[in-house]
Amino acid sequence: MASAALRWTTRAALAALVFFLLAAADLALRSRGAMARGDREMAWAADPSAKAAWYGAVYAGKAEKVRKDLDAGRITPEAAARAQALLQAERDFRISESSAKMAFVWYRSAAEEFRSPLNPWSARAAAAMPRALAAWKAELAAAGIKAADWQMQ
Repeated sequence: MASAALRWTTRAALAALVFFLLAAADLALRSRGAMARGDREMAWAADPSAKAAWYGAVYAGKAEKVRKDLDAGRITPEAAARAQALLQAERDFRISESSAKMAFVWYRSAAEEFRSPLNPWSARAAAAMPRALAAWKAELAAAGIKAADWQMQ
């Protein structure tokens, strides 16, 4: 009887440890991804042409798929034109979106949403947030837009 209780306790402890490790790994991977996205957005804030090239390539691939669907007869010319217009509008929106703002949002996600004591990316993102926020504020000031601190959180 004591052996069965010990076996159950050991299995429960191992299951708890495995769950904790898997949860920590999940948070770390999510935070690392958000941190990488924030870094990419900050790089784009410094070089907007790189952002335009990135989204140009992404949407060129999607537009090619629409063209292939049209050629294969899977969609009508009207549907293809509508899809192309939507893709172009989405591409233009993505390019016009503030990279500094998006960097701040991604850093905040990495630092706050995926926080864990075992997560080094969360700490790095928290350290990068003020730089992204300052860049976003400078961008707004250059455009003549006044924003209070509470509006940027």
